[in-house]
Parts: sequence; structure tokens; C-alpha cells
Amino acid sequence: MRTSTWWVGLVITLAALSARASEPCRWPAAMPSPAVVLVGEIHGTDQAPAFVGQLACAASADGTAVTVALEISAQEQPRLDTYLASAGTPAARAAMLAGPFWTRSTQDGRSSTAMLALLERLRRLNADGRHIAVIAVDEERIGARDVGMAEHITRAVQPGRRVIALLGNVHASQRLGRPNLPDYAPAGYLLRGLAPLGVRVGAYGGAAWVCAPVCGVRAFGNQRVGDASVGYAAGDRAQSGYDGYYTVPLYTASLPAVGTVGQAAGQSPALR
Repeated sequence: MRTSTWWVGLVITLAALSARASEPCRWPAAMPSPAVVLVGEIHGTDQAPAFVGQLACAASADGTAVTVALEISAQEQPRLDTYLASAGTPAARAAMLAGPFWTRSTQDGRSSTAMLALLERLRRLNADGRHIAVIAVDEERIGARDVGMAEHITRAVQPGRRVIALLGNVHASQRLGRPNLPDYAPAGYLLRGLAPLGVRVGAYGGAAWVCAPVCGVRAFGNQRVGDASVGYAAGDRAQSGYDGYYTVPLYTASLPAVGTVGQAAGQSPALR
């Protein structure tokens, strides 16, 4: 019964997103709109993928071509392309979700129901006449993941095209170094020559699906960054690695798009 309930909930979520795909959407007030935007997230929330969907919808509304870059294994690119060009049938969705990224033993927030919903929203926008491409930028190079992400995003930058990337908040940062790793160069730092806008998604609290290392729903305290109450506010890149912050009231956890089925039946995603 619980597995059936999960599928019903997913169908309702995707149907609601499909209905909204053709609705007007707006770029956040006060937020600059350069050619390249890097969004930093805590993996495993509903809010960050939904925010990227809003940005892609707004950026493409006037006919501008948009590329959405996602921290998904680059091996999944053919399946993503096929799904985005499909009619979004259950069979098409199942074929995409059969890929190893969506079915790996440890399902973190990069393969969540919210990410699936983002892909469905972008598919629907394209079906409505928009020009949105999706690229999977994680080549999973040991010790050089950020280099690979930066290379994929750089190749996507073209005259007249907007690029919006959703990465973990460590990878999207434009500040060199992190605690105990002073020479660590995140993808955002490697992309600084493109003058991207870095935006970190924060919240007043809530929960996310986190794998650290055991996967599960984790409650968070105040994750608000910068001065924004709700919405966009400028920040200090030199201090934080981000040009601004987008604050939502609360994070809500987004469970794995595939792994949740096993969990709903009482099976840990780590054991699947």
C-alpha cells in the first residue's frame, strides 16, 4: 500500500508541474540576469530544483535558448536527451530512470523526485515551444570532478544562449579553497573567467535527503545566508564565494526518484 501511495503522489506531482509548465514565470526581483548563473544547493531538497526550473522558464520566455547544467553523471546524457524529446509517457520516464545514475546503491539528492520533476518541467516547456537543453556535467573523475564540470559548462556557453547550472554548494562556489584544503578549486572558481552570477539557495530550516554517509531525511536548523528574508539578496563573493542568496522559508526533503520505492516497502536505499 505504501509503495502504491508513493507512485500516486509522484504522478500527482508530475501532473501539477505539467500544468504549471505553460504558466507565466518571472526572474526573481533584484537578481541580475547574466549569461551564466551558478546555483549552489544542499542536495536533496524540493526547493533548489524548483528554483532552477523557475529560472529556466523565465529565461526562455522570450525565445532565448537556455542550457540547464545538472550535477548528474555524464553517462546519462543519451537518456536525458531521449526523455526531453519524448512525450513524457510512463514508459519514457521508466527508460530514463533505468540508467545507473538513478539506480546506484547510494541514492543522494542529485537523483531525487525533485530532480525528476525539474526534468519533466523542462520537457514540458520544450513541448510548449521553448528551447531548453539539459547537460549532465559530472564525469565523476577521481580528484578532478570540478574540472570536468567546468569544462562541460564552458562548452555550453554560446552567443545568445543562457546557461543555468545547479551544483552542490561546494562546487558552485567561486572562492578558492575550503577548510583543510586551501588549494581546492571548485567549478565556480574555475569558471570565474565567464563572469557567472553565483547564487546559493538557503532556508530558515527544514529537512533534506542527505547521504553522509548513511542516507536519510536530515533536519536542518537555520540555513539562511545573507540578508534576504525570502527571495534574492546580494552577497559578498570574496567572503562567501557567492554573489547573492536566494532564501526560501523552509527546505522540504526530496527522496530518491527510484530508491523511494524500496524504502516505502521497508527496504533501506543503501541495501538496494
